[in-house]
Amino acid sequence: MVDRLQHGFQGAASSEARPSWEDGLLGHHNRFFSTILADTAVLLEAAHALRFQVYCLERGFENAAEHPDHLEKDAYDAQSIHGVLLHHPKCHPIGTVRAILPKPGGNLPIVKLLQSNALHLSDYLVLSQTIEISRFAISKELRRRGSDEVDPTLHTFGDQGWHINLPFLSLLQFVLRESIKHDVRYWTAVMEVKLLRMLARMGICYSPIGPLVEHHGIRQPCYCYLPDLLENARRAQPKCWEVLTDGGLLHDQLLGNMRNLAVA
Repeated sequence: MVDRLQHGFQGAASSEARPSWEDGLLGHHNRFFSTILADTAVLLEAAHALRFQVYCLERGFENAAEHPDHLEKDAYDAQSIHGVLLHHPKCHPIGTVRAILPKPGGNLPIVKLLQSNALHLSDYLVLSQTIEISRFAISKELRRRGSDEVDPTLHTFGDQGWHINLPFLSLLQFVLRESIKHDVRYWTAVMEVKLLRMLARMGICYSPIGPLVEHHGIRQPCYCYLPDLLENARRAQPKCWEVLTDGGLLHDQLLGNMRNLAVA
């Protein structure tokens, strides 16, 4: 399956191709990355194969023996939006993300985890306007196979010399775009502390929900309110904000949708 993924998705990505003449961090992202909706059987298979590669083989987060078809799946996939991160110009799939939508009569995975500490997600946000981000995965192995040398497109440097992780920003741009389509205002997740720190360096800050928990290692349940997250990113790291919001387009769409709903 990994070898099949390396053949890329030229057809699937062609409609998402970005101009090559833009300047700055956003232009760099648009030349080398796009995250597309996994809305075909082929792309969904790629998303599940990437999850198997990262969560079963690279991280040992899930048991590979439980997925003999080399496709990592679970019960929440049916109520989720799936994205696949492509690395251009060869359109190699190197990452994936899942956004679990709220379901009438059903809970997001984080709800049960919080209940063990007598916490209720509804005390922090509006459940009907919330997605849970999970299966956030970028494969180290596929990045190596997709390039014959050290790939300078995967990271660039901020003003203080720290890494800006463009693949992560690309996945989050996708989640933001899909959030706007589904009238989502809140993100929640259960993250490693080091990932939260990396996102915070890029101006993307979450608020903790309760204490750290044991969930395949030490994790922090957390959430954010999208307008606040975007405003903080704009002030703290405007270059990253440009990528996250596709040059401000997604920021304007989010606020425009919120104004329209308030008037209605």
